[in-house]
Amino acid sequence: MYAETRLSDARTLWRSLGGAGGVIPADGSVDLILRGGDLFLAGPSTRAITTLPDADGVSIGLRFAPGQAAATLGIDLAELRDTGAPLGDVLDPARTRELATRVRAQARNPGHDLLGGQPEDPWARETHRAARRAESASALARRLGWSERQLRRRMLARFGYGYAALIRIERAKRAHALIRSGTALAEAAARAGYSDQPHLTREFRRVVGHTPGEVSAAGD
Repeated sequence: MYAETRLSDARTLWRSLGGAGGVIPADGSVDLILRGGDLFLAGPSTRAITTLPDADGVSIGLRFAPGQAAATLGIDLAELRDTGAPLGDVLDPARTRELATRVRAQARNPGHDLLGGQPEDPWARETHRAARRAESASALARRLGWSERQLRRRMLARFGYGYAALIRIERAKRAHALIRSGTALAEAAARAGYSDQPHLTREFRRVVGHTPGEVSAAGD
């Protein structure tokens, strides 16, 4: 059984009980995952990952939307891209215990966002919106008043990956939704912004973890 509660634009609380594990598409997010008494970090995802089955009892997760974890966690997200580790391996024990306590409290009080932390700069949310529109890096940087090099440096610090990776994630999300709704693959490729169907297949498999054909067949 799996359930989510959206706490804010920045964070989502989720619970999983008895999950068998499986392939999870990349969404650019960062998750804190509490299993038993241990707190794990799933770093920013830019490719599909295979999750482990739930241990005895419930797994509780706190998912940070793209660009929304850095201020709260205070760690180098680029070093943790597409990896998972016990949080105690990257934070000091006191901070790890504090976050574990807050995640447990959050699970008991899903009606309020209890984690706290400094708010992100407004550009992080705007950058996510720009990636959904597939705005070019040069146009986004110019609109923000930065060079492309500055944009990349800030992306790595806040998101843990570059702007092109965020565009790939959002493009695959659009294609996934279109294919699941029954859209033909060639049309889904064009509408999602891929240059052709082979381009869709190459990127989709890396980001989603399945081929477009597999997703289409599963929806039949």
